[in-house]
Amino acid sequence: MAFIRLKFKDFFFQFKHLITLYLVWVFICLILLNSIGNVEFSVLINQYHHTYFDLFFKYITHFGDGIIAFAVILLLFFFRLDYGLISLVGFSISATTTQICKRFVFEDVQRPFVIFKEQVDLGQWHLVDGVEIHQLFSFPSGHTTSIFSICILLSLILNHKKYHYLLFVLAFLVGFSRIYLSQHFLIDVFVGSLIGSVVTLFSYLLLIDRLESLKKYSLLNN
Repeated sequence: MAFIRLKFKDFFFQFKHLITLYLVWVFICLILLNSIGNVEFSVLINQYHHTYFDLFFKYITHFGDGIIAFAVILLLFFFRLDYGLISLVGFSISATTTQICKRFVFEDVQRPFVIFKEQVDLGQWHLVDGVEIHQLFSFPSGHTTSIFSICILLSLILNHKKYHYLLFVLAFLVGFSRIYLSQHFLIDVFVGSLIGSVVTLFSYLLLIDRLESLKKYSLLNN
């Protein structure tokens, strides 16, 4: 136990900027959920739309696609075998957890399009042209799980304050895009971010030392 506590203490000091950023994110999400409300937050965001925002969030949301995550995993395998394995484990577990929650545990949770269907039918709800709107399997957000998993891992690998901030902003924008595009509620995004972040952090912590002997290998030199 003492060794584990020491490892987590060392980890915290080594990545204090990264951990602080994500703790602030958790705190803000909890404040918003408590002060505004989950459904009410979507109503608020939907009132503030613009053509440029529509275009921006329509495309940046794709950074949370599974294909992007697998591309990052493949690149890491080419760079360093240990990083590739850690990314594969972290993403696989976080994605599987999210999909089980979405499709089996919370399969009846509806997406914003269904909840606000009356407003949509009356033309009182803004939808972005060209975005396929989903109706089922809302909780938690798979795109948010994916992007937070990717950004956490890359932050751990790069371990520089500027990359911590840049990758956090990317993760935040992709998560926010799911709300802006009426694909998810705040609680879906929040829990998706927790799954992606926590699973990836623990995967890194548990495997980085165990796979140290593989760091000199990659798909390029095997």
